[in-house]
Amino acid sequence: PSTSFRRRLTPTADPMIQPCRPGTESAKPMQQRSKPQKRTLRAVIFLLIVVLLYSAAANVLSVNNTWDMRHIRGFYLEPQDSLDVVMLGASELHTGFSSPLAWQQYGFTSYPLAVSSMPSCLYDSMLTETMRRQTPKVVVVEINGFLYDFNQDETDTGLHKWLDNIPMSRNKAQTIADCVPKDQQSSYFFRMEKYHDTWIEPDVWGGAAKDQLTMLRTGYSLTKSFEVIPKVETGERQVKSLELSAENEQTLRDFCERAKQLGVENVLFVRFPHRTVLSDPSVLSQLADIVREYGYGFLNCDEQMDSIGLELDGDFCDNEHMNVFGMEKFTAWFGQYLSEQYSLTAAHSDKVTAEWARCAEFVAHMLPICEQKTPGDGGNYNEFSPEFSVYR
Repeated sequence: PSTSFRRRLTPTADPMIQPCRPGTESAKPMQQRSKPQKRTLRAVIFLLIVVLLYSAAANVLSVNNTWDMRHIRGFYLEPQDSLDVVMLGASELHTGFSSPLAWQQYGFTSYPLAVSSMPSCLYDSMLTETMRRQTPKVVVVEINGFLYDFNQDETDTGLHKWLDNIPMSRNKAQTIADCVPKDQQSSYFFRMEKYHDTWIEPDVWGGAAKDQLTMLRTGYSLTKSFEVIPKVETGERQVKSLELSAENEQTLRDFCERAKQLGVENVLFVRFPHRTVLSDPSVLSQLADIVREYGYGFLNCDEQMDSIGLELDGDFCDNEHMNVFGMEKFTAWFGQYLSEQYSLTAAHSDKVTAEWARCAEFVAHMLPICEQKTPGDGGNYNEFSPEFSVYR
């Protein structure tokens, strides 16, 4: 190019036009703007670390009922959409039905998701949580929780057993808002506020933490929340006066409406076998009429004692719960009933099949030992009892 053309390409000497070079004053505004952003990022990271540490500590130190802790947390270890049957209710489910035994006999997967002394307000939350993770072919609802009226303290105890052991979600927040007075809600969001007295008692939370770690290493609960109380109840049967109060009737109707909203086609309401005698058995007929209005089924197993083969002086550990002998009979009978009434024969993945085969093998070792220890002198047996550690 000519000399005149090269001159035209040469930058002017105008002092108002300066090239931008790294390290010059013109780069400083960008550096200054990045400092607040870096401070904000550090603050966010710090808060996330604090939240994670608090959540981990709360999971270990927030111990209320070790039964319910392992049963509820075991539910979340089940692979998504792997359960054919989910059972909701109170402690009758823990002692009265063995999911691995039902798998061995009938080939369907199931999980009893239950809270001991469960208030009726939990049914809706438990169903919602179930349908977030599973697509069961039938939901079984043990009805006992609808037949008791709890005061606020008793209700709070049941709420903590459930809510303290489920992850944060819209369902959890809504349950707290619906069931807990505003001035008491903070202890449900910040669990360590309630359990601070147990921090210095490792014997309280240490055993529960050990069980949780053991279950996490296994990858699932080997017994699916099954518990054995090694007792045999005999003598006169307890007479109880139970009723379906107006409040619980509305809770029942709301539950049925919620099941419809969630698209749950098959809900079977069941009265598990009890040794208790109801002073007014018509309360069960009243409940049955209500659920049938919504197109759902009802089964009163108190009327099926003979067909199940249950003995009043041999198959119950108390007036409300079956022992290991009663459980084996009822699981065989109820498992067959569910298999005949619903289509539960869908194939499962190799991973799920292997899990349940291992669970069935573990329970096959566990049950004879439990039978030998019944009747016993108290306590209970579960998958973490030292008697069964060799079979894990």
